[in-house]
Amino acid sequence: MSGAINMSWLNSSEAESLIPYFYDDKSRTRRRYGLLERPSLPPSIEEVTYKIFMIGRPGVGKSSVVSRFSGIAHENYVSSEINGIRKTMVYWPVKIWDKVVLFRLNFWDTTESSIKKYSHVLPACKEKVDAICSIFSFEDPSSFNDIPYLMNSMSNIKERPANVVIGTRYKPWSTLPVTELQLKEFESKWKVKVIKVDVSKTTARPEILDCAYQLNSICKALWNRDQEFITKQIHVI
Repeated sequence: MSGAINMSWLNSSEAESLIPYFYDDKSRTRRRYGLLERPSLPPSIEEVTYKIFMIGRPGVGKSSVVSRFSGIAHENYVSSEINGIRKTMVYWPVKIWDKVVLFRLNFWDTTESSIKKYSHVLPACKEKVDAICSIFSFEDPSSFNDIPYLMNSMSNIKERPANVVIGTRYKPWSTLPVTELQLKEFESKWKVKVIKVDVSKTTARPEILDCAYQLNSICKALWNRDQEFITKQIHVI
Protein backbone atom coordinates (compact mmCIF):
# COMPACT_ATOMS: atom_id res chain seq x y z
CA MET A 1 0.00 0.00 0.00
CA SER A 2 2.77 2.42 0.90
CA GLY A 3 4.15 2.50 -2.65
CA ALA A 4 0.82 2.95 -4.41
CA ILE A 5 1.03 6.76 -4.56
CA ASN A 6 3.58 8.25 -6.93
CA MET A 7 5.13 11.02 -4.82
CA SER A 8 6.98 12.66 -7.73
CA TRP A 9 4.20 12.34 -10.34
CA LEU A 10 3.49 16.10 -10.38
CA ASN A 11 6.85 16.59 -12.12
CA SER A 12 5.97 14.18 -14.93
CA SER A 13 4.84 15.01 -18.47
CA GLU A 14 1.43 13.45 -17.74
CA ALA A 15 0.84 15.82 -14.83
CA GLU A 16 2.03 18.80 -16.87
CA SER A 17 -1.22 18.80 -18.85
CA LEU A 18 -3.28 18.92 -15.62
CA ILE A 19 -1.35 21.59 -13.72
CA PRO A 20 -3.14 24.50 -15.53
CA TYR A 21 -6.37 23.36 -13.81
CA PHE A 22 -4.74 24.11 -10.45
CA TYR A 23 -2.11 26.75 -11.17
CA ASP A 24 -2.09 29.85 -13.39
CA ASP A 25 1.46 30.15 -14.72
CA LYS A 26 0.93 33.69 -16.04
CA SER A 27 -0.14 35.17 -12.72
CA ARG A 28 1.92 32.58 -10.80
CA THR A 29 -0.97 31.97 -8.42
CA ARG A 30 -3.08 28.98 -7.45
CA ARG A 31 -6.54 28.78 -9.05
CA ARG A 32 -9.46 29.33 -6.65
CA TYR A 33 -12.60 27.20 -6.57
CA GLY A 34 -15.76 27.95 -4.59
CA LEU A 35 -17.93 25.49 -2.67
CA LEU A 36 -19.93 24.61 -5.77
CA GLU A 37 -16.98 24.66 -8.18
CA ARG A 38 -14.33 22.12 -9.09
CA PRO A 39 -11.53 21.83 -11.66
CA SER A 40 -12.94 20.94 -15.12
CA LEU A 41 -11.02 17.69 -15.32
CA PRO A 42 -11.99 14.74 -17.54
CA PRO A 43 -14.99 12.87 -16.07
CA SER A 44 -12.88 9.71 -15.87
CA ILE A 45 -10.93 11.22 -12.95
CA GLU A 46 -12.48 10.12 -9.67
CA GLU A 47 -12.95 12.65 -6.86
CA VAL A 48 -12.67 11.80 -3.17
CA THR A 49 -13.41 14.17 -0.28
CA TYR A 50 -11.74 14.25 3.13
CA LYS A 51 -12.05 16.36 6.27
CA ILE A 52 -8.83 17.23 8.12
CA PHE A 53 -8.80 18.79 11.59
CA MET A 54 -5.71 20.89 12.37
CA ILE A 55 -4.61 20.83 16.03
CA GLY A 56 -1.62 22.22 17.93
CA ARG A 57 -0.72 24.81 20.52
CA PRO A 58 -1.02 28.52 19.60
CA GLY A 59 1.83 29.95 17.55
CA VAL A 60 3.10 26.74 15.95
CA GLY A 61 1.91 27.80 12.49
CA LYS A 62 -1.39 26.01 11.81
CA SER A 63 -2.76 28.88 9.72
CA SER A 64 0.56 29.28 7.93
CA VAL A 65 0.54 25.60 6.93
CA VAL A 66 -2.99 25.77 5.55
CA SER A 67 -2.24 29.00 3.66
CA ARG A 68 0.81 27.39 2.07
CA PHE A 69 -1.13 24.27 1.09
CA SER A 70 -3.87 26.36 -0.51
CA GLY A 71 -1.54 28.77 -2.29
CA ILE A 72 -2.85 31.81 -0.41
CA ALA A 73 -0.35 34.44 0.70
CA HIS A 74 0.05 33.97 4.46
CA GLU A 75 -0.44 37.65 5.27
CA ASN A 76 -3.82 37.58 3.47
CA TYR A 77 -4.91 34.32 5.08
CA VAL A 78 -4.36 35.42 8.68
CA SER A 79 -5.44 39.06 8.33
CA SER A 80 -8.23 38.36 10.84
CA GLU A 81 -8.10 36.09 13.86
CA ILE A 82 -10.24 32.96 13.75
CA ASN A 83 -13.45 33.34 15.75
CA GLY A 84 -15.00 29.91 15.49
CA ILE A 85 -13.98 27.57 12.67
CA ARG A 86 -12.20 28.39 9.42
CA LYS A 87 -12.57 25.91 6.55
CA THR A 88 -10.20 25.88 3.60
CA MET A 89 -10.70 23.63 0.58
CA VAL A 90 -7.77 22.41 -1.48
CA TYR A 91 -8.07 20.34 -4.67
CA TRP A 92 -5.07 18.11 -5.24
CA PRO A 93 -4.42 15.55 -8.04
CA VAL A 94 -2.64 12.31 -7.08
CA LYS A 95 -1.45 9.36 -9.16
CA ILE A 96 -2.43 6.09 -7.45
CA TRP A 97 -1.19 2.97 -9.22
CA ASP A 98 -2.24 3.62 -12.83
CA LYS A 99 -4.96 6.25 -12.38
CA VAL A 100 -5.25 9.89 -11.35
CA VAL A 101 -7.49 10.66 -8.36
CA LEU A 102 -8.63 14.16 -7.41
CA PHE A 103 -8.44 14.71 -3.64
CA ARG A 104 -10.71 17.36 -2.21
CA LEU A 105 -9.11 18.23 1.11
CA ASN A 106 -11.19 20.25 3.58
CA PHE A 107 -8.93 21.71 6.26
CA TRP A 108 -10.69 22.71 9.49
CA ASP A 109 -8.79 25.19 11.64
CA THR A 110 -9.76 26.81 14.94
CA THR A 111 -8.20 28.31 18.06
CA GLU A 112 -8.02 27.28 21.70
CA SER A 113 -10.00 30.39 22.65
CA SER A 114 -12.78 29.47 20.20
CA ILE A 115 -12.95 25.94 21.64
CA LYS A 116 -13.28 27.35 25.17
CA LYS A 117 -15.75 30.06 24.14
CA TYR A 118 -18.09 27.97 21.98
CA SER A 119 -19.06 24.49 23.15
CA HIS A 120 -20.03 23.34 19.65
CA VAL A 121 -16.65 24.04 18.00
CA LEU A 122 -14.66 20.97 19.10
CA PRO A 123 -17.49 18.45 18.50
CA ALA A 124 -18.08 19.97 15.04
CA CYS A 125 -14.40 19.68 14.14
CA LYS A 126 -14.22 16.06 15.32
CA GLU A 127 -17.47 14.94 13.67
CA LYS A 128 -16.88 12.62 10.68
CA VAL A 129 -13.22 13.67 10.52
CA ASP A 130 -10.89 11.66 8.27
CA ALA A 131 -7.53 12.86 9.58
CA ILE A 132 -6.19 14.55 12.68
CA CYS A 133 -3.26 16.78 11.73
CA SER A 134 -1.10 17.53 14.78
CA ILE A 135 1.31 20.42 14.29
CA PHE A 136 4.45 21.41 16.17
CA SER A 137 7.32 23.82 15.56
CA PHE A 138 10.92 22.62 15.23
CA GLU A 139 11.86 25.77 17.17
CA ASP A 140 9.60 24.88 20.14
CA PRO A 141 10.43 21.56 21.88
CA SER A 142 7.41 21.87 24.20
CA SER A 143 5.07 21.91 21.19
CA PHE A 144 6.76 18.70 19.97
CA ASN A 145 6.33 17.11 23.40
CA ASP A 146 2.61 17.96 23.20
CA ILE A 147 2.04 15.78 20.12
CA PRO A 148 1.52 12.41 21.90
CA TYR A 149 -1.03 14.07 24.22
CA LEU A 150 -2.83 15.66 21.27
CA MET A 151 -2.94 12.35 19.40
CA ASN A 152 -4.23 10.49 22.46
CA SER A 153 -6.90 13.14 23.09
CA MET A 154 -8.37 12.33 19.67
CA SER A 155 -8.08 8.53 19.90
CA ASN A 156 -11.73 8.02 20.88
CA ILE A 157 -13.15 9.23 17.55
CA LYS A 158 -15.21 6.38 16.09
CA GLU A 159 -14.20 7.08 12.48
CA ARG A 160 -10.62 6.13 13.36
CA PRO A 161 -9.04 9.07 11.51
CA ALA A 162 -5.57 8.91 10.04
CA ASN A 163 -2.79 10.45 12.14
CA VAL A 164 -0.82 13.17 10.36
CA VAL A 165 2.01 15.04 12.09
CA ILE A 166 3.56 18.20 10.64
CA GLY A 167 6.66 20.02 11.86
CA THR A 168 6.86 23.71 10.91
CA ARG A 169 9.84 26.09 10.69
CA TYR A 170 12.18 23.32 9.60
CA LYS A 171 15.67 24.52 8.65
CA PRO A 172 17.72 21.74 7.06
CA TRP A 173 20.87 23.89 7.14
CA SER A 174 20.65 24.65 10.88
CA THR A 175 20.75 22.88 14.25
CA LEU A 176 17.24 22.94 15.69
CA PRO A 177 15.88 22.50 19.24
CA VAL A 178 13.91 19.46 18.05
CA THR A 179 16.62 17.07 16.85
CA GLU A 180 16.58 14.43 14.12
CA LEU A 181 17.18 11.77 16.78
CA GLN A 182 14.05 12.83 18.67
CA LEU A 183 12.16 12.77 15.40
CA LYS A 184 13.27 9.22 14.54
CA GLU A 185 12.41 7.96 18.03
CA PHE A 186 8.95 9.52 17.78
CA GLU A 187 8.32 8.07 14.30
CA SER A 188 9.40 4.60 15.44
CA LYS A 189 7.21 4.64 18.55
CA TRP A 190 4.08 6.14 16.99
CA LYS A 191 4.39 4.59 13.51
CA VAL A 192 3.88 7.90 11.75
CA LYS A 193 6.17 9.82 9.41
CA VAL A 194 6.62 13.48 10.37
CA ILE A 195 5.98 15.84 7.45
CA LYS A 196 8.45 18.71 7.47
CA VAL A 197 7.53 22.19 6.28
CA ASP A 198 10.65 24.13 5.31
CA VAL A 199 10.77 27.82 6.18
CA SER A 200 12.14 28.64 2.74
CA LYS A 201 10.37 28.59 -0.62
CA THR A 202 11.84 28.03 -4.06
CA THR A 203 11.03 31.07 -6.21
CA ALA A 204 12.38 29.57 -9.44
CA ARG A 205 9.48 27.13 -9.84
CA PRO A 206 5.66 27.29 -9.41
CA GLU A 207 4.69 27.47 -5.74
CA ILE A 208 2.38 24.48 -6.24
CA LEU A 209 5.51 22.31 -6.42
CA ASP A 210 6.80 23.66 -3.10
CA CYS A 211 4.01 21.94 -1.19
CA ALA A 212 3.67 18.86 -3.44
CA TYR A 213 5.51 16.46 -1.13
CA GLN A 214 3.57 17.57 1.95
CA LEU A 215 0.15 17.32 0.26
CA ASN A 216 1.04 13.98 -1.34
CA SER A 217 2.04 12.70 2.11
CA ILE A 218 -1.32 13.73 3.57
CA CYS A 219 -3.18 12.06 0.69
CA LYS A 220 -1.05 8.96 1.19
CA ALA A 221 -2.00 8.76 4.87
CA LEU A 222 -5.70 9.13 4.01
CA TRP A 223 -5.56 6.53 1.24
CA ASN A 224 -3.70 4.05 3.44
CA ARG A 225 -6.29 4.50 6.19
CA ASP A 226 -9.09 3.70 3.73
CA GLN A 227 -7.28 0.62 2.43
CA GLU A 228 -6.74 -0.68 5.96
CA PHE A 229 -10.44 -0.17 6.71
CA ILE A 230 -11.48 -2.02 3.54
CA THR A 231 -9.11 -4.88 4.33
CA LYS A 232 -10.53 -5.23 7.85
CA GLN A 233 -14.10 -5.25 6.49
CA ILE A 234 -13.22 -8.03 4.05
CA HIS A 235 -11.71 -10.11 6.86
CA VAL A 236 -14.84 -9.61 8.97
CA ILE A 237 -17.05 -10.82 6.12
